[in-house]
Amino acid sequence: MEKKKKQSWFRRNLTNILLVTVTVAALAKAVDWNGLINDLSAQKQELIEQRDSEVSKSDSLQSELDKLHDLSWENIDYWIDTLGIDHPEIVKQQIALETGMLTSTICKENSNLFGMKEPRVRETTALGTKRGHAYYESYVDSIKDYKLWQDNMYGGGDYYAFLRRVGYAEARHYIAALKNI
Repeated sequence: MEKKKKQSWFRRNLTNILLVTVTVAALAKAVDWNGLINDLSAQKQELIEQRDSEVSKSDSLQSELDKLHDLSWENIDYWIDTLGIDHPEIVKQQIALETGMLTSTICKENSNLFGMKEPRVRETTALGTKRGHAYYESYVDSIKDYKLWQDNMYGGGDYYAFLRRVGYAEARHYIAALKNI
């Protein structure tokens, strides 16, 4: 009896089984598996090339950013402008005078463009004191520190008079020397 049930079920469903089998075979034949694999491989290669291009652009951008940290007058101009330093021309005169045109030991070893001392109270980017002056991770940090000092001390007006009033430098003829640069 069990065998008859199985045969009966098989006969009833034979048409459906054949239809499904034929459909699956037709679909398998219709799909171009090689073409599909080739398309996927091409898409993968395109994504790899896009990634490599982005990595290359990122490396190039990092290289350009690194160049901005090289000590040069062009980069000093860039950072003074970017950081919004007041009276940039006078500040560049200060840098020229304080560093001996970017050649002094304090400039080179301390990355200090302004002969700044390490502050006791105000916020600073200085890492400490070396050779009696503040030292910085980079000259950019020295410019940032000058901006912090300027924002803390300068309230407007004649900048030369301000530098004289706050006793910026120990040299008696500091302002006259700045004006001669």
